[in-house]
Amino acid sequence: MKNPFRRKPPMPSNRYVLGEEVIHPGKYVSIPRSAHLAILGESNSGKGSVIANIIKQEVIMGGEIWFIDLKAGMEAANYESVLDRKAYTLDEAEELLSAFNADVDSVAAEWRGKTRNLDDSQVRHRLLVIDEAADMIKSGPNKKKSDSCIEMVRSALSRSRALNCTMVVSTQNPRVSTSLPYRSLLLTTLALRLNSKSEAVMALDEDAVQRGARPWSISFNRPGDGYLWDTETNSVRFLHVPFVTDEEIHSLRRVGGDGDGRSGSGSPVPATPSPSEYRGLLRRPPLLRCEMRDE
Repeated sequence: MKNPFRRKPPMPSNRYVLGEEVIHPGKYVSIPRSAHLAILGESNSGKGSVIANIIKQEVIMGGEIWFIDLKAGMEAANYESVLDRKAYTLDEAEELLSAFNADVDSVAAEWRGKTRNLDDSQVRHRLLVIDEAADMIKSGPNKKKSDSCIEMVRSALSRSRALNCTMVVSTQNPRVSTSLPYRSLLLTTLALRLNSKSEAVMALDEDAVQRGARPWSISFNRPGDGYLWDTETNSVRFLHVPFVTDEEIHSLRRVGGDGDGRSGSGSPVPATPSPSEYRGLLRRPPLLRCEMRDE
């Protein structure tokens, strides 16, 4: 059976670096490249910068990048030079998710019984970004298509991690996120600035708040500050994700690719950034004091 993911040689790194610890500058916070991630935060809290930093690293590491942006493509269109697939409407999202799940089925059938987890030496890593998940929830004549998309997201989340796929889902509204049927499958959460303690509990859960997560205390002039919560390790990290300019985003290009957002089959794999190179990718503004309050 032909593998729908183009094979790539092994990569020396399997993590995304998100940013630096606020209290310990120079100490980087990272997550497994296989970890499905939820990003929650108010408008202008830094969600776009989180996505940009992850995409920049995925470009360097040679993976595929798929993007669903139902806000007329206002965010995703900036990355068109490095996207393998994109969806800007609900119809396009349904087609993309159907293709994503079909590829998951195909890869699973090929490797079933041979290994429990795939890596870049076996299949090319695939990153799927869904920007503003709440926009996928529709009523009226679009409800059936909306329900189909949400179910396909749930299905992909439940099966794709072991098949070298990662999904990153962002939303402004933690109240909406709690009602999504796939929310429990996003075990790693980054909460940027939120409005209240109750929203933080919805976004992260009570355990994270008890362990020190305070996203409602993040100052408006500190976009990119956030609390990372990993339910698998029960740990909270307070970090700053650096801002990425439009010029940096528009300058992204695939190394060895053909310029249309797809890498050539014979192109070399870019080297994974070293810790010193991450300092250039993840620039940190001057530290400001964050007010801590309960509500």
